[in-house]
Amino acid sequence: MKTYEVDEEITKEKFTSIGYTTLDSKNRVTMGNRIMGKAPLGHMEVDAFGIFIGSEGDILLRPMANVPSRELWIYQNPKVLKSIQNGLQDAQEGKITEAKDVKGFFKKL
Repeated sequence: MKTYEVDEEITKEKFTSIGYTTLDSKNRVTMGNRIMGKAPLGHMEVDAFGIFIGSEGDILLRPMANVPSRELWIYQNPKVLKSIQNGLQDAQEGKITEAKDVKGFFKKL
């Protein structure tokens, strides 16, 4: 089993107890809506969890989402990702310009 260092931010994160559960006959833990419906997970599109186990036996589940392969290049290129994030931030702040001639706009790019 490979050992991963969990970044320090995780250990500084505030955790809230949401209850207890028991293992089923196959040693599985089910979470269901008790966890997936709670903030901040309620608005995330989670389809997997990274699993970490601490030196004292604590278990941490890190919500994850798979990225389609055709979009992976964005996350592999920090410059492109930052540009997209900046554009989204600008749009959220209303820093937009309406293009009246879309074909002409794209030709200028």
